[in-house]
Amino acid sequence: MRMVAMEAVKVIYCCSVLLLLATVNGHGTWASQLSIEHEGDIYDCVDINKQPSLDHSLLKNHRVQMKPSGSFSESTIDDDDDESLEIGLGEGCPVGTVPILRAPKEDLEAASKQDLFKSYARHGWGFFRAEEQTILKPNSKHYGVQARLNVYNPKLIPQEEMYVPQSNVLIKLFFGDYGSGVAAGWAVDPYTYNSNSTRFHAFWLVGYNQKYCANTKCQGFIQVSRKIPVGMKISNISTYHGKQYDIKLTIYKDPKRGYWWLVYGRKDEAVGYWPTKLFKNETITHAKQALWGGTAAGRDPFPPMGSGHNPKEGYASACYISRMKVLETSGGKFTDVKTDMLTKFETSPTCYTVGGQGYSNKWGYRIFVGGAGGLCGL
Repeated sequence: MRMVAMEAVKVIYCCSVLLLLATVNGHGTWASQLSIEHEGDIYDCVDINKQPSLDHSLLKNHRVQMKPSGSFSESTIDDDDDESLEIGLGEGCPVGTVPILRAPKEDLEAASKQDLFKSYARHGWGFFRAEEQTILKPNSKHYGVQARLNVYNPKLIPQEEMYVPQSNVLIKLFFGDYGSGVAAGWAVDPYTYNSNSTRFHAFWLVGYNQKYCANTKCQGFIQVSRKIPVGMKISNISTYHGKQYDIKLTIYKDPKRGYWWLVYGRKDEAVGYWPTKLFKNETITHAKQALWGGTAAGRDPFPPMGSGHNPKEGYASACYISRMKVLETSGGKFTDVKTDMLTKFETSPTCYTVGGQGYSNKWGYRIFVGGAGGLCGL
């Protein structure tokens, strides 16, 4: 009995980072549950079948898919490549639960009504993009997108609350003429996270000027990973002319269920998925366009994108996106993009650009993206 007690004490000591709390959690209800503190954030370990996203009106009676059907043919990444960054919450939440970033109830209510593009137009914001896109054709079909994104922490200039700036580097899939799609990457977004930290960021869109939903702050994205929550801080940040880090991300369509999965890292951890029911007014059989690049939003002076340096400066100065791949056959293999598949898209080339496009054995197809921002105009 004494030995059992001693072992129990050891377990409690070793797991001191895990807090058993009885409090009003960020989901607006009283809860007694396991929580994890990570770099100042608190993640509630929520029953996977009772996570907030399942309260979405279109997901009633939705049965959570624990992992993708089968597996996709992943790209090859050298095991000794120390630039590829792995993140997570250690051992994560207990089996049967998933980590949900705690947020004030008022933030969740605001997120459920967030209207990204309309808010920019209404308040005099600007929203700028610098990307490489697959050329849109009548018969274009994409079932997945993949890349490694160089991670930075661009410094944002504080502005009035309604003009809070943001900066992102992302991979995206657009589904059709209405602008609906899914995206993932990293973001510095104080409006969403109330901090200037670089975060693992994912969102979905329903139609231009209609609906924008980030991570699990509003209902829709189904979290399945116990260790890697969307919205978590990324600790290892690249430095100008110094050590470089990147994250490998994949978005692809499950060939059996049709859900759009987000997969992280060299170990291909399934983070979660977007059910196709979220796009209720559209028949989503495939994506029509894949995109790799950056976005920046705010007003004059606009924030930096990427590292804040011009793509012409190259590696360890500008932000890169490498090993750019697409999945063009459902259930098939990811393949490298080619120059003749792509077109450059820049909405403010005086502030943000794409450059350095090209293929090599080490990097696959790679681009550099970003810029200093500043007085870009609207």
